[in-house]
Amino acid sequence: MDIALKLPIGIEDFREIRRQGFYYIDKTKLIEQLLDNWGKVNLFTRPRRFGKTLNMSMLNCFFSNRYAGRGDLFEGLSIWDDEKYRQLQGTYPVIFISFADVKQADCGEAIWKIKKIISNIYQQYAWLGSWEGLTFTEREQFAGVNPDMENMLAQSAVQDLCNYLNRYYEKKVIILLDEYDT
Repeated sequence: MDIALKLPIGIEDFREIRRQGFYYIDKTKLIEQLLDNWGKVNLFTRPRRFGKTLNMSMLNCFFSNRYAGRGDLFEGLSIWDDEKYRQLQGTYPVIFISFADVKQADCGEAIWKIKKIISNIYQQYAWLGSWEGLTFTEREQFAGVNPDMENMLAQSAVQDLCNYLNRYYEKKVIILLDEYDT
């Protein structure tokens, strides 16, 4: 073990840990297990401060097409030993949602905060709003996603975004949902 490595206390971002050279216990076997033991839904329940957010960040960096070509984040880790897994890195549309900041005591404020989170996710895909593969109605819906949107629009917004991304990339969308129990 290289004692010069820093401990990533309080850092939950896989990319930051790998880029900054922090000490990291390789948990990429989790990716192999998810791929080899396919499940439509996977729920990770662990005690607080057990690394769930870091693991989801790792999954996001591995699967998300936003990290295509970022195999450097996984070099030297177990997942990178097998070509069949390397070929999958950065090839899926991924929506990573965290409700960690939803701490409002008032229900109306909490709903607004959730709408804000959904709106921010849509902003990550703003370019998709003008994609010719969307119908006129879908473009209007896409443009209407904001923190003040109607509750009915908010209820279907993530599902709609998955539908659009699935059609655009012709691949199933992976949703990573963190801090769902706040």
